[in-house]
Amino acid sequence: MTDISLLPGWAMAPETMQPLCEALLERLPSRHVQSYPLPLIQLSSMEPDLAAMAELLRPGVLVGWSLGGMLAVQLHRRFPERFPAVVTIASNACFAARPDWTTAMPSSTFKQFYADMRSEPEKTLKRFALLVTQGSEQRRSLGKRLAWDQADYEQRLNGLALLAVLDNRVPLSRSTAPMLHCLGGNDALVPIDAAVALERLAETAVAQTRVVVHPDASHAIVLEQPLWLAEQIAGFLESADV
Repeated sequence: MTDISLLPGWAMAPETMQPLCEALLERLPSRHVQSYPLPLIQLSSMEPDLAAMAELLRPGVLVGWSLGGMLAVQLHRRFPERFPAVVTIASNACFAARPDWTTAMPSSTFKQFYADMRSEPEKTLKRFALLVTQGSEQRRSLGKRLAWDQADYEQRLNGLALLAVLDNRVPLSRSTAPMLHCLGGNDALVPIDAAVALERLAETAVAQTRVVVHPDASHAIVLEQPLWLAEQIAGFLESADV
């Protein structure tokens, strides 16, 4: 059976994906499921980082949350035979809005967040945690379960800069791999309108693409709804015969 690799979101440790990992192992006991940290990000070039990441990950299905989902799409683009299917969770084609992709975080909001991260990193991370859990009835308990990565100040800024420029519209519209996009209806970081926009991109893709929305989930959907995600992922992989 095909292995499953989990990638966390920006500033998050692999441990944040543990509830989903456990839910997948329960639903798909014959599969190997493992969480990995995000690759080091050098603004000069993402190519060596993606190559190193591909070597670290087991060949198989990539499941990525937020930035992890965007990187999963890029990893498939570079290494389609190694990663035959992709699942993104609370992930957009473009995280920051641009004139021809408005279903994303407003550019002015993102720029202010980046500036705040440079000047007040600890305070900004706390505010980010509130945004991740905003919209959830479990907001307080979810915030306590977020696990921060061990990245330094520069790496976190590099990750934000990557979020600002990463554009997955072309690989999503030309994908040759089955893809599943899971979104939350109460996500404060990825607008719910992105679901329709992602479906439109998929109209020209070669392989099957499915977009599903949990109406009550926040951006912290990996902690909030792991059983629902596991069921969606399992059904998708079974129907795609991956």
